[in-house]
Amino acid sequence: MRLKALLSTFVDDRQGNFAIMSAILLMPLLLAIGAAIDYSNARDHRNDIQSIADAAILAAASTYSTSSGTSALESGIDSYLAADASKQTDMQNIDSANVLRRLSGPTLSADGKEICVTVGEGVPTSFMQLAGYKTVDVAVTSCAALPGDINLEVSLVLDVSSSMIEEGRFAPMQTAVKTFLTAFANNADVAKRTKIAIVPFSSRFNIGLTHKDWLKAYGGNGAVPSRWTDPKSYYSSSSYSFTNWVDNVTPLAYNSKNYYWMGCVEPRADVEMKDNGAIGTNGLNDAPPTTEAFVAQDSNSGSSTSFCPPPIVPLTSNFSTLQSAITNMTSEGSTRLDAGMVAGWYTLSPKWRGVLGGVAPADYSEKVKKVVVFMTDGEMNVKFGPANDDKLDWICNKTRTKDCNDIATDALLTTCGSMKSNGIDIYAISYSSEADVQNLQTCSSGAKYYFSASTTNIKDVYSAISKNIIGSTVRLTQ
Repeated sequence: MRLKALLSTFVDDRQGNFAIMSAILLMPLLLAIGAAIDYSNARDHRNDIQSIADAAILAAASTYSTSSGTSALESGIDSYLAADASKQTDMQNIDSANVLRRLSGPTLSADGKEICVTVGEGVPTSFMQLAGYKTVDVAVTSCAALPGDINLEVSLVLDVSSSMIEEGRFAPMQTAVKTFLTAFANNADVAKRTKIAIVPFSSRFNIGLTHKDWLKAYGGNGAVPSRWTDPKSYYSSSSYSFTNWVDNVTPLAYNSKNYYWMGCVEPRADVEMKDNGAIGTNGLNDAPPTTEAFVAQDSNSGSSTSFCPPPIVPLTSNFSTLQSAITNMTSEGSTRLDAGMVAGWYTLSPKWRGVLGGVAPADYSEKVKKVVVFMTDGEMNVKFGPANDDKLDWICNKTRTKDCNDIATDALLTTCGSMKSNGIDIYAISYSSEADVQNLQTCSSGAKYYFSASTTNIKDVYSAISKNIIGSTVRLTQ
């Protein structure tokens, strides 16, 4: 009996020793499993880090200039990464040295066609903290091709209707557009491959007096109004002042109440509606004047000759001319969104090569990115006749009610669709709560191409669009 009791005691002791040994052996196994989980989490987080690094290098590549080199990009990349780092330290109790940061670069490849950066982050652990490891280091490299072989053609289509000046929106817009132009001009590599046009519009658009050969006689009126060619005989020199547009040809007569630019034409859609009772093909396409000539605004007896914006500035790489045009723009007239959009298309269409002047638009291809930036502070505002202060847009000749706004809006959307089908990107900016947001969104090339602006942020909106346009010509290579 004593022997049995001793054996029983021994067995009990062995069970205790086994439990202790099992616990000792189990700890490394649990740590190994935990480490595998932490490393798997770090590997999954690597994709997020790669996305941030990709965005940072794309932004850097879009602003790279050979004159300033890669060192000028460091602060921009660091700021981009710091925004994510701030979120990390706010959400998790980790050392700030282990958050997302630039490890090396940006560096330029030997052939000068690619720029790269390496970033890293200490991803917080869960199980490995038991062994004193708070983070797992993860690093990624991202590279982008510099945009040396892609040219840009940009048409700035600007609403200069009366509400722009009356509501205090005109001057902030001018400042914003000048900042937009500066973003391209200050980057030597971008500037040399960028051409920009300016299309002011209100009730109509203005072809300027350098293109009198685009006009045709209409309704018993001569092709070129005498008011255009001899404005000082038409407007009393004692009551009006005179100046010329940046083309040094197109005159402006003005007094304290009104501006009278020479050179505005009736939209083709309006002429077609008056002639045929419906909008025809050329009213909504990019046919050049050799295909369909224009009718001078003065041929429309119901037109207000003060409802005329400054002339179009065709594509140019002369940023001084562009800045001067913005400075000298005026604001007056109602709002014909369709007329402004189709005029913007003219400035980019290859069909207008050698016609509009300035730099000839290139063919549609992968080697050139064509962009319209369309801004308005209102909605379609056609003039429909005697019940509307006697002013008449011919597009309302058949339906002389405000319902003809729908006809003009349909024309706008048809034109937008045709432009997008030709590969033209359309950015749309609604510059007030009165703007036609729904149709501007439809007209744009997508959600990322529509912006809502106010007088307080219009400059930021144009800055963001300039970055998007420049950035759209770079691509990731790693």
